[in-house]
Order: sequence, then structure tokens, then C-alpha cells
Amino acid sequence: MDTARKKATARQTIATLTANLVTFSYGVYSGWPATVQPALQSPATPLEGQLSDDSISWSNSLGYISAILGTLIWGVLAEKYGRKVTGYLTMAPFLISWVVLLLTKSEMSLLVARFLGGLGGSGAAINTPMFVGEVSDEHTNAALGSLFILMYNLGVLYVYVCGTCFGYTSLNSACLVVSVVFMVVWYTIPESPTCLVRKNKPVEARDSLKWFRGTDTDKEVEEELDSLTVRGDQVLPASMADFMEVGTVKAMIIGFIFQTGTQLCGINVILSYAVDIFDQSGSKLSPNVCTILVGLVQVCGSVIGCLIVTKGARKLFLISTYSAAAVSLYIMGGCFYATSFYKDVNTGLLPVACLSAHVIAFSLGLGMVPYIVYTEIFKPNVRNVCMSALMFWNNALGFGVLKAYPYMQDSLHISGCFWLFALACTVMAPVTYLFVPETRNKSFEYINNQLQLWFSGLETKAKSVTSLTVKNTKVVVVESKDKKVYMENNQICSNEP
Repeated sequence: MDTARKKATARQTIATLTANLVTFSYGVYSGWPATVQPALQSPATPLEGQLSDDSISWSNSLGYISAILGTLIWGVLAEKYGRKVTGYLTMAPFLISWVVLLLTKSEMSLLVARFLGGLGGSGAAINTPMFVGEVSDEHTNAALGSLFILMYNLGVLYVYVCGTCFGYTSLNSACLVVSVVFMVVWYTIPESPTCLVRKNKPVEARDSLKWFRGTDTDKEVEEELDSLTVRGDQVLPASMADFMEVGTVKAMIIGFIFQTGTQLCGINVILSYAVDIFDQSGSKLSPNVCTILVGLVQVCGSVIGCLIVTKGARKLFLISTYSAAAVSLYIMGGCFYATSFYKDVNTGLLPVACLSAHVIAFSLGLGMVPYIVYTEIFKPNVRNVCMSALMFWNNALGFGVLKAYPYMQDSLHISGCFWLFALACTVMAPVTYLFVPETRNKSFEYINNQLQLWFSGLETKAKSVTSLTVKNTKVVVVESKDKKVYMENNQICSNEP
């Protein structure tokens, strides 16, 4: 590896890690309820009064309401003010929320803080992958993209450990430190060159590109800068026709399917109620120790994911991890079912093993790969709006799942809840096989052609899938051994173009 390549990789990695401190804070925010719930519901609560189950469900789910609002503004802010300013704006709600928790002790202040944190969470999910996708090159894109879930999981582990070792006030102080560090370090990172090109700032864009590509000469980045400048989908705003293209429509359907799977796999319930879940699982191990072990395994899974995500097919990762998550959830549900009949049963390490398998599956595939796929299936000029729509759906569904979970426990028992999550993962495996095209090492043109086929499994039956333009209409050509079919955007097929 030459010096410029090493320097580029180092700088892109530093920028990615810095941007993902917001994601780290999102993980801290997500894991925080699990560590403080027992204390907040105990007679010795650090707040002014003991919290009920309903209050806990509101504190766990309220952030998703603000996250829904955030999906309406973060994409717009990122386009208008750039990725750097938006990065500061996404961290600000986290910083304010920790200050509120440190200064006030009422239930209302807790709900306000949780509401603010959710606003920052939606910004992290929209702005951070966008920034990373624009500053990384083809050599580092997949690996750096996978750091999103790693940093999120590190944030969860951080708060699990701090919550076990520290009291309520010290825990909130430790969370605040992360926000302060980001505000200082983020200042040193240049703006995305793609964003600067779209703002018609070629000089700043060239300087930014030189920094991210590890070179000091204009000549070495001129070709890439010209590519960013002349590529229409990079510099022109999207029209309604862009959103109505079959490729974009199917990419959106795939995104909605992925986000549904993310929420219905139960990961947020596990992260928010981890201590309580282990307390009900029949294991004689300390719930707090079990929670830290699962958080540690989750981080290890993320590290492995970062190392191998570029080595295997996206669909293989997704299908195998959905299947593994389903099996672990079925077994976990069985543990809860057994404890409901035999109060003295000792499930030992089985609950830890099951939830560890689940979070590893989430880290390796179903929680990480979709965000990599999004950068590969959406055109840049529609990506912001489409990502905002996907995050809107993700947050609406997340609110519903977390708010309903205590009531689902009452009606279905906790075993029924986990079997329901397992069923969702079971369904996701064949849906992924049928609808999601393979994107690893594929050009956007190839991926877009595959998106014209509603069932991507047909790809294996075709000798080639290409496209051509006939009378200003894009036509997809699917050729097998003995037949050639021409398909227009409206999915009408014929034997002639």
C-alpha cells in the first residue's frame, strides 16, 4: 500500500470514527433505560417519585416520536447546511438531554430528556451514513460503513458498564462526556466533498477531496472531482420522475422490508429491557452481569462484521443472520415458557447464549448490512429523501413495538413476545432471498437493472440482465439461453424492444 493510500485510509477512518461518535451516543441513549430501570422503579429511586410500568414504557418509547419528527428535518438540514453543521445539530439534543437529567429529578424532566435524545438518534441514522458514504472511496466504503453498527454497540456496552459501576448521577455525567468530546473533535474534520460540489464550492471541494484522499496535489484528485461535478445525479436535485422509477420504487420497498425486520426482530426491546429480561429468564446469574456479557458479545460481533463484511455476499449475511436470530429467539421464548411452569428452574447460561447469538446475528447482518445496501441501491440525488422516509417508518414502528411491549407481556406472556419476534425473523429470510438483489462488487447500473425485476431470484435463471434506451424510454433486457425479453418501467414485457 503506497503512502497516499495509507494516509487516505487513516484519514477516512478518523473522520468516520468522529462522525460516529453521534452514533455512539445513540447507543448510549438506547442502552441507558436497561441499566436504570430497576433503580427508577425501586423505593430508593433517584427521582422525586417511583416510576410505574407505564411510565417506563413511555420513557423507553417516547424518543421514537421525536425521531419521527427528526426524519422530516434532518435530510433537509443536511442538504441546506451541509453534513458538518448537521453533525453538530444531531449531537446537540444528546448533550442537552444529559444536562437535563443531571440538573433535574422529576419524571417530566426524564421524559423531556428521552424525547430530545430520540431527536438526535434519528439524525445519527440519517446524517452519519450519508457523510461516511461521501468521504470514503471504493476501497474503504463497506468497511467504514459497517462502523455505524459497531459504534452503536460500543455505546450500548459503555452505558451497560457505567450503569453497573456508577450511580445515577455519575452515569449521566459519563454519558455527557461523549457529547462534549464530539463537539471538540468534529471541528477538525473537513466537510464532505460531494456536499461542497453540490453547493457550488469547487475550491473547498478540491481541498476536502485532497485531505480525504491523502494527497497534496490537485492533479491526483482532479479526475474524481470532475466526476463529482459532471455526474448529473450528484449535482441536480431529484425530480418526481426520479422517485417514480421502478428501480427507486423497489429500492424503497426493500428498505421498508429491512426496517420492519430491524424493529420486529426485538433488538430494541432487548436493549431497553435487558436487565429485566434476564431477571425473568430463570438464570441464577446476576442480571447486570448477563447484560454486560451480551453487550460485550454484541461488540465482538460488530468487530467481526467490520472485518468480514467485504468478504461475503450481502444476501448470504442477511439470510443466515435472520435464521440465526429466529432460532435464538425461539429458544429464548422456551426458557420463559419453562419458568412460567417451573418457578425453580435454572436455565443457567442458556439465556445469555441465546441473546448473545441474537445480538451477534444483528451485528453481523440484519442490523448492519441494510445500511450498506442503502448506499448501493439508491441514486445519490434521491438517497436523502428515501433514507428519511425509511427512518420515519423505522421510528414509527419502533415506537409501537416498545410502547406495546409491556401490554404484550400481559396478554401473550413474555414467551409469546419472543416467539412473535422469532416468527418475524423467520419470514424475513425468504423475503430477502426473493426481493433483494446481490450488491457486493456490483456497479450501480447492474444493481439498478436487477431492481427492475420484482423477484431478484430470477437473476439466477438469466444469462444476462442489461438495459437500453428506446425512444427515450429505458428498457431492461433479460436474456436466457433460448429467449430474450424486453421489459419497460411499467413491468410490461415483450419479445421486441
